[in-house]
Amino acid sequence: MQNAHLRLGRLEYRCTTGKVQTRIFLHVDHYMGEEGQAHLISLFGNDAEVGAVAAAIQEDHRFDLLFPDGSRQTVGFGKDSSTYRGTLSLPDRKRPLRHLLAVSSFLHANGRAGRTFILNYQQHTREAVWATLVSLQGLPADPRWGDCILAELDRENKIRPMAGIGCAPAVIVSTRTELLERIGRARASGILPFPEKNGPMVWSRFPLRQILIPA
Repeated sequence: MQNAHLRLGRLEYRCTTGKVQTRIFLHVDHYMGEEGQAHLISLFGNDAEVGAVAAAIQEDHRFDLLFPDGSRQTVGFGKDSSTYRGTLSLPDRKRPLRHLLAVSSFLHANGRAGRTFILNYQQHTREAVWATLVSLQGLPADPRWGDCILAELDRENKIRPMAGIGCAPAVIVSTRTELLERIGRARASGILPFPEKNGPMVWSRFPLRQILIPA
């Protein structure tokens, strides 16, 4: 993609041990969080830098995050976060890059406590957002109901944007019981169509590439 580097963020980590000060910069291609609480970050760099940041996340250190628009925020993952490391091989590099994905305990519990995190909430991902919400909340729902219920949640400010890099994250604030009540009211008023016959619901498939592509 052209000018992809302009859409990257940057993570800065500073640590002082005795008389030695460590300062690390890593590129960030995806991030989602709210205020100072980071929920997900995807970054890459050399082996030593990625290893140091992975250890710092596990020790609940804080980081400075620079967004593509130039704004800054100090973020951390909190306790019980998880990190996953991989390798990125590039044709013009002799040594591969190291990739790190970090996930907060809140995101691991996605859908619980009345909060459902969505990585990319945009017009072209609404069908996938509805499928995600139904799956995580265990709702008996029809794919055709998504536009109605999501529009209602939007009007009531129940879908709240979060800070993001490479995506448009949001959190849906609604419990399973509340969502069932919404569906029940809309169905009783005749707004939602009912399946014409018994049987399993057929949902569309959503390739990861489609979900990650920004508008």
